[in-house]
Amino acid sequence: MQEKTPDTAHVTHMVLEKRAMNLTRWANLGMGLAGAVAAWLSNSQALLIDGLFSLIGYISAVFAMRISQTAHLGPDRQRPFGYAADEALCATFRSLALIGLVIFGISQAILGISDYVLGGDVEAIRLEPVAVYTVIVAAACFWLAGVHHSAWKRTGRRSDMLKLEAQASVYDSVITVFAGAGLLSTPYLKDTLLEPIAPVMDSVMVLILCSIAILSYFRAFRKGMAQLAGAPASPADQLAVWHALRRAVADEGGEIVDLAVVRLGRKLDTVVYYNPNRAVTADELDQLTGTMADQLTRDVGPSAVMIVVSNKGRD
Repeated sequence: MQEKTPDTAHVTHMVLEKRAMNLTRWANLGMGLAGAVAAWLSNSQALLIDGLFSLIGYISAVFAMRISQTAHLGPDRQRPFGYAADEALCATFRSLALIGLVIFGISQAILGISDYVLGGDVEAIRLEPVAVYTVIVAAACFWLAGVHHSAWKRTGRRSDMLKLEAQASVYDSVITVFAGAGLLSTPYLKDTLLEPIAPVMDSVMVLILCSIAILSYFRAFRKGMAQLAGAPASPADQLAVWHALRRAVADEGGEIVDLAVVRLGRKLDTVVYYNPNRAVTADELDQLTGTMADQLTRDVGPSAVMIVVSNKGRD
């Protein structure tokens, strides 16, 4: 399977991605530590869970930085199909870790509410640290989202890791604002229909946020698993590949019989079932493979191509 060798633009993109991921790493570490401190000062489990989200983001950013430096590499003795699968693997296990944290948060929230219902004592939440944490972390998350979105656009909108981090930063900021607003509203629940839940508002917020978050993380996990399992690329990707390859073979006189397209992170692996309609040499097939790979890389993004001479395709 032939791949296009990274050019100057690709190197520039890798530098931009590395800078953005390095920023993510240290920002998430800072927000994770801030969450732990704020949780200790405020006695809030919701802030602790929010901080743990950031710490998982820090760990994933450490691995993502390494992956971003190798994801573009082609096949070698160690990895005969290249390194692109590492990106999908990182996104999948990040989602899996977050799902585990969400399940932990839900179970702890349920235990806290059950204990209160059964007559247990509930420690009061100190709101001053909650307010400070909410403002600082929400602003930092929105800023990070802007940085990653900008880097994603400047790198050709092809890095799944940058896109994931931009979306995760927006999501984290919304969660932080929602959790902070919920906790800060506790004093205003007096003499309202929601007054009975005021003592356990912290557990209620954890339960609500985690229940919402688990759906998003499960979708990301399922997407990563689909890529690792070799599921077909999206219809949009397949259509773009088809048009690009039609242009690549327009002057060859041959016919594309079928395509098998799989996305792994930022890269598309394409098997082209091709009928040349004439006798061809190995050198001609190698040249055509390179032409297809170049065309796909220009039109769609990082790609690898393998030609199978066939008149039937996958049937």
